[in-house]
Amino acid sequence: MENTTLLGTGKPQSAGRMLLGSFVGLDGVVRSKAVPASRESTFARSGMGASPTWTVFCPDSQIAFTPSISVVGDWRLHIDPAMKRPLDDIAIWAPTILTSQDGEISPFCPRSLLTRLERRAHESGYQALFGCEFEFYLLDASVRDAPDSSALANMPWDAYGTESFMERERFFAMVQRQCAESGIPLEQMHCEYDKCQLEVSTAPVSPTQAADQAVLTKLIIKSVARQLGMSVSFSPKPFVDLTGNGGHIHFSMTHFSDGTPIFSGGDGPHGLTQEGAQAIAGIHEHIVELSAIYSGSPVSQLRLSPDSWSGAAACWGLENREAAIRFCAATRGNPLGANVELKCADLSANPYYAMSCILASALDGIDHRFELAKETTVDPALLSDSELEERRVKALPGTYDAVTDSLRSSRFAVELLGQEVVDAALSIRNLMSSTYKDSTPEEIARTMRFVW
Repeated sequence: MENTTLLGTGKPQSAGRMLLGSFVGLDGVVRSKAVPASRESTFARSGMGASPTWTVFCPDSQIAFTPSISVVGDWRLHIDPAMKRPLDDIAIWAPTILTSQDGEISPFCPRSLLTRLERRAHESGYQALFGCEFEFYLLDASVRDAPDSSALANMPWDAYGTESFMERERFFAMVQRQCAESGIPLEQMHCEYDKCQLEVSTAPVSPTQAADQAVLTKLIIKSVARQLGMSVSFSPKPFVDLTGNGGHIHFSMTHFSDGTPIFSGGDGPHGLTQEGAQAIAGIHEHIVELSAIYSGSPVSQLRLSPDSWSGAAACWGLENREAAIRFCAATRGNPLGANVELKCADLSANPYYAMSCILASALDGIDHRFELAKETTVDPALLSDSELEERRVKALPGTYDAVTDSLRSSRFAVELLGQEVVDAALSIRNLMSSTYKDSTPEEIARTMRFVW
């Protein structure tokens, strides 16, 4: 086979490499089909087969059949050749879109949904950017399958410590190198609060590219860990007695015509423009009903609790780490400008759906001129009932079934995602609820430890 050049790297694509096309389902799990690299054109044009059940796989690999999704039928996965990137020395990665056998976009294709919303934002005069934070535990074999975190008790660790970082600098260096080769701009890397917990952050890019990069970044982190004989857990709560992992999403918008931002340069709170305030109001308005998208795994609610910096309260505030919506103003210390951070999101979320929900909520707030709630400037737990009402502060749903109920009653979710997708999500959630209704948090956390 004649060698070709792998886009974005300048490196030759050898005949021995594999091409891995990924698809992320409603359960947030990355699934894939692989072909020899020589079959790239077929993977792009004709696609590879995927059962309709791919859309109702559960995080434990059960299948949540619905009246319309069964063993009958076939979808096709088509790679986007323009986004192919090296995953490691063996595999080349590319995202896929999901279609029928005749090439019609499937209603269950999350990447196509985000692309349509990105186009809608442009048509409305806006450019959106997203950046992601990836928190994860880097674990050796002695801890991987342990029932709890007691094996970490005597491990030396300084939260955000330089010594802890230096002991893992080879891992960080390998991740940085592979991300650079794959065209992923990293912003920072550090050791986190919990023992063995690390964080990597990516720079803001356009919505679909950001979701693509979120998928690839997680795969790269896992690949590097595997090369070093380690395991990575992105689970929101791999151990019930530890803090757990967030997957914070940063979001900004500018006017498409001249690049002026909507989250700064205005006369509103902290420089918000009227459109910026309305966009935040839209995210705030829909955050509870979209919890199943942002943090919907069977262990997500174990992480979302007050006084844990997880953003368990549906409110907004400047640099408020207890608020689900943390506002980062345009200051000297924020060189990329003002943005909104969704702190309640975690890495069990499908990034295409999560970013779609943020963008659609912001556009809805602007379209309907939502009024921004009064800012929450303190820990929401310190507010009186009247102060909570004044700021429209609500606790995010505290149980898995409560999250399901919020999605079930959401008209906005149906308008955005489509009835078929919402029904499929509810079917997955109902099966998970019945499967684990008698399980302890410790049992569920252990089962889900390495799912995402």
